[in-house]
Amino acid sequence: MKIENPTIPDILKSSSKKTILCFSIIVTSKCNAHCSYCHFFAHRNRKKNYDISTELFDIYTLFISKLKNILPTNIELQCRFSGGEPLVLKDKLFKLSKQIYDSSSIKPYILTNGKAINQTFLKKAQCGSINFLAVSLENPLHPDRGAANPNEIMNKIKKYNSENFPIIPAVVIVKNEDFKNLYKICRIFYKKLGVLPTISELNFQAFAPPTQAQLKALYKNIFKIVKKFYLKTPIKLFPYISPELCYGGFKHYVTELNLENKHNLTKDNLGKKLYQVLNQLEISYPEFDCKNKKCDWHDDCKRIKWVWKKSSEKLNIEKKLEAYCKLKKTINSAFYEALKGF
Repeated sequence: MKIENPTIPDILKSSSKKTILCFSIIVTSKCNAHCSYCHFFAHRNRKKNYDISTELFDIYTLFISKLKNILPTNIELQCRFSGGEPLVLKDKLFKLSKQIYDSSSIKPYILTNGKAINQTFLKKAQCGSINFLAVSLENPLHPDRGAANPNEIMNKIKKYNSENFPIIPAVVIVKNEDFKNLYKICRIFYKKLGVLPTISELNFQAFAPPTQAQLKALYKNIFKIVKKFYLKTPIKLFPYISPELCYGGFKHYVTELNLENKHNLTKDNLGKKLYQVLNQLEISYPEFDCKNKKCDWHDDCKRIKWVWKKSSEKLNIEKKLEAYCKLKKTINSAFYEALKGF
């Protein structure tokens, strides 16, 4: 297949250091939970449930395989299965992961809510081509009514996680009103699991700017978290705001291959589309031309996640960026002030 216009976007040329590029393939719109804040179903009908077609998955498999061959050596290409809830596919999930692995030598990992994890699944998974499970968790103090019970999911992680097949805590959504409880939340997870999950704000259409009191509580709690856990376990805080604190200094980009085939990929047009899809990263992570060059975090804000430059019904872009700026300064300042004692 001929590859046309071989131009890697600037966003992937910006550093000679290791860069992680993850393609998230949505494999189903079905889900066994009903989280009230879910951004996936914010613009989708829950009643129209369907899985990825064989034809579309074949196209995505070929895309991943071709893409791997054109990327610079410093870029690590990853593949993630998401949804919906991927584990509802049961045995089909193993066939999909094997197809990706056989084609590209990349073992996909699964982003899941963990409800369907059981011994039967794990026996098959250990013999398959799945890299690991990344399990999203609920805030144990105030879990969403439609979500999986966080204590039950933590028990599953503790019971089934192993070197042969890692099951790791992924993202925990914390609403602004629980910034004051962030340290307590982290202590609960660490006591139960011995590690901390990734902490994220409630974003997308449900985002609300924090109050000054909430920002003050956030600073205080992050400071305590760093003091308590910095030498014990990785601390992954707010990747949509401060990715530099989450990924060990590496650049980390995630883009989506969805059920609707938004890129209009076909087996016949992949040669033309490969670089077009890569250039979508410029849209997913747009430049943020902040004029305050005296800010301590100015260099970390050269590119930001697209959600901060998309208005919602309640917030225009200007208000979104203002909230982002306040959160960034609070999170980073608390983190680095706490490090001074080490």
